[in-house]
Amino acid sequence: MKSANQDITVRSILVETKDRLSALRQHTRLTYGSLIDDAVEALWDAYEAEGHDITMVSS
Repeated sequence: MKSANQDITVRSILVETKDRLSALRQHTRLTYGSLIDDAVEALWDAYEAEGHDITMVSS
């Protein structure tokens, strides 16, 4: 079975963002990847709710 996951490298983020991600990770059984997936999904939904027409770009 082929995985639908893809590794990515993040070049830089705010220290506060990294600290928040680490804190969330300590309070859940989710992986960092799952936390990021959830955050992107929430942001995507918020943009669509504001009426933005977002087009997905293939990798």
